[in-house]
Amino acid sequence: MNRIILDIAIVGAGPAGCTAALALKDSGLRVGLIDQARFPRDKTCGDAVAAYVPKVLATISPALRDAFQKIEERQPVNICRVVAPNGTALDFRFSDTGNIIKRIHLDNFLFNQAIAQPHVTAYCERRVTNVKQVSEGWEIETPQELFFARLIIGCDGAQSVVSRKLSDGRLLPDNYSAAVRGYYAGVTGTAPDVFELHFIDGFELGYFWIFPEVDGTCNVGVGGLSEYIAKKSINLRGLLQELISTHPTISPRFSRAHLLSEIKGFGLPLGSRKIPISGPGWMLCGDAAHLIDPLTGEGIGQAMVSGRYAGWKAAACFSENNFSADFMKAYDQQVYAKFWSSHRKSYWLQRYLAPRFWLFNRVANWAHRFPVIHRWIQRVIL
Repeated sequence: MNRIILDIAIVGAGPAGCTAALALKDSGLRVGLIDQARFPRDKTCGDAVAAYVPKVLATISPALRDAFQKIEERQPVNICRVVAPNGTALDFRFSDTGNIIKRIHLDNFLFNQAIAQPHVTAYCERRVTNVKQVSEGWEIETPQELFFARLIIGCDGAQSVVSRKLSDGRLLPDNYSAAVRGYYAGVTGTAPDVFELHFIDGFELGYFWIFPEVDGTCNVGVGGLSEYIAKKSINLRGLLQELISTHPTISPRFSRAHLLSEIKGFGLPLGSRKIPISGPGWMLCGDAAHLIDPLTGEGIGQAMVSGRYAGWKAAACFSENNFSADFMKAYDQQVYAKFWSSHRKSYWLQRYLAPRFWLFNRVANWAHRFPVIHRWIQRVIL
């Protein structure tokens, strides 16, 4: 079997992996970006991109931020509309503009930016089957090649091989969400700069969403906590169709809509528990590190922030010739200092406020009547 020697192996070429590769610019290190797919490729997702993502890119290079803002398939959004179970709608305006971008476009943009760097080599259609620690580094096994790297960065998503082998990659039902989504044309009552979260009576630990795409279609889906879905024996695809067909306020908006793609499911490892995300010569990023917001399900921003931190830490490892667990621990501290507080708040809201619909409805009514309460809620959730 062919053996490829690298300094750093990044497993997974999604937003986390590509951002890690980009953060290693000017390092002079041999970086391999290994992915089981060939780009461009789709990724089942809600397509919401956090407003701070351009700033993350700018810290690597202002040119990256500028290139991101020129993506033609990018739909800017400024308002998050939260619809309470009783139908009360509250609009929350972002201080910075967020975006809705289909993952086929976002991921391909980041991938092309990464492989344009002279230090990065892409190895596509390589499914990693095993990682093994050896003298002075790691062996990464694929059916085609055997890679050797001094340092490995696991960015291989919810079903991460690297996380299962090196950390606590268990997908526990009380720290994991499931969702389905499809693309619809002809949805009425939408605005291009507004994305919607609908909380539905009888579905206490989840929500229905409508996210506008730049081509006028909508990413439409429903998702919730896996533990709750299993306990209630909920069929998410069936629930999505039921809401679109029969819900008193949602279904009229779909009377002339039609489905453009099959409804696909995906899983979300939530950031409601801490797992080790580094060790001697390895780090985890994004979904592999279980960094998805427990309330909103947003994870692209976390993936890119953690990827940036991992790239910077990897460069420091080679600069200091230190790959020890103690040295790597600063990466865990940096990532959790950035996200743990907000994730715990989201977990509390998910577990204790969102399911109590009588309280949810009452707070929504108060916020609708009193601007001071509206502003307080905006500070809490955004």
